[in-house]
Amino acid sequence: MSRTIKTDVAVIGAGTAGLFAIHHAMKEGARALIFDPGPLGTTCARVGCMPSKLLIAAAEAAHSAEKAEIFGVKARARIDGARVMSRVRAWRDRFVGGMMEDYDELLKKKLLVKAKARFTGPNTLEAGGRTYEFRTAVIATGSVTVVPPPYREHARFLLTREEIFEQRRLPASLLVVGGGLIGLELGQALARLGVRVTLLGLDRLVGPLSDPGLRARAAEIFSEEFDLHPHHELLGLKPAGKTIKVSFRGADGKKSAASFEKILIAAGQRPDFDGLGLENTGVPLDDRGRPSADPRTMRIGRSHFFLAGDADPFRPSLHEAGFEGRLAGANAARFPKVGRETRSCALAVAFTDPQMAVIGAGPSELEKGSFCCGELDFSEQGRALIMNAGRGKLRLYADRASGRLLGAEMLGPRAEHLAHLIAWAIEKKMTVKALRAMPFYHPVIEEGLKRALEDVSARLKGRKPCVCEDKRPGD
Repeated sequence: MSRTIKTDVAVIGAGTAGLFAIHHAMKEGARALIFDPGPLGTTCARVGCMPSKLLIAAAEAAHSAEKAEIFGVKARARIDGARVMSRVRAWRDRFVGGMMEDYDELLKKKLLVKAKARFTGPNTLEAGGRTYEFRTAVIATGSVTVVPPPYREHARFLLTREEIFEQRRLPASLLVVGGGLIGLELGQALARLGVRVTLLGLDRLVGPLSDPGLRARAAEIFSEEFDLHPHHELLGLKPAGKTIKVSFRGADGKKSAASFEKILIAAGQRPDFDGLGLENTGVPLDDRGRPSADPRTMRIGRSHFFLAGDADPFRPSLHEAGFEGRLAGANAARFPKVGRETRSCALAVAFTDPQMAVIGAGPSELEKGSFCCGELDFSEQGRALIMNAGRGKLRLYADRASGRLLGAEMLGPRAEHLAHLIAWAIEKKMTVKALRAMPFYHPVIEEGLKRALEDVSARLKGRKPCVCEDKRPGD
């Protein structure tokens, strides 16, 4: 009978959150082991941020060539789908390879167990045929794609984020199921690379945006490039040889049908607790069998278990996974002394064109009557017009009493950069008045922020009606 191996902290999952967790647990002086059956490499590097941005970069190159004539430049994009996908995989593998030194070091020190872990009790787990005893545990098992029931019986047509980048060529036609960040990014990119794309969403969701006015404008803009239905009712799926016919009813009540070579499932992710044995741990579970954590400590209830990364769907992004892994790992090592930390300003970016960004608190999260909103229309912004990118809006939400900036939503050019400036300002609790006093160069996209600040300032001072409390922006 093999002996039980003891450790202070067991970390389940070797993605971004798990790696941060084990390193910070050991930094606190704890013995730690990390368990993952592989393939090694974070979600971001293997199937998320990096390969998707590589595909988007190719799409942007093709789109720029096709639209160059407006500047008096004649060009024509000739797309080699096989080469596009080959480059995506090559650079994806390069990014993953850059992380392997960390894994190799953990393997060399016998701190990484390449096997699936399953909890057998509150302080024990099994992995690779051996038993391990731990004092605390960090669950950082990531997430898996949710496949809606109607599509499950048509697996040969389905692609997920785990599979799409393995395609050797671009499909001729693609149905995208889901109007969130992943669906919109990949749907638009593939449309720009010559794929006939239809996207079916629900509840008028358009990326990360919550402001109804910005959602509606985004839907209009993206519909110019591909067939977009932010809300639909699925009527039928019928395979026909190498394609599948999809019938649906749009929000306008009109019935449509088309055949597709592939279906990209981007209808959301769920925490991956499959086969983990959570029922043996004693941690509190909801009616779906899932635990939840205090976002200030990452502790699950009053237990000695902690969550981190996409296993905790509070804010699914790489920088948040790193924060949660660090906090969970340190608290697991210090247990029962559990420290609390204030979460940073929320920040989400979609790499569509125009880009979308959500920063801080949105109108649906703020108390009615407590805030004012100001905005800039990029169709009136000089640098955006120069670049032929004058599409979308920036909306700012400021506290009516203090004038402090609370949040923003943006649909516009280079939102990824402007979003960081706004996030830093919110994090530093800056007021609209203080931000207006900051320097703005000319001509830059950031001047749009100055215009939006001037607009919200006028509303805060009563020179314009502060309509947000009675009528949400865009309603």
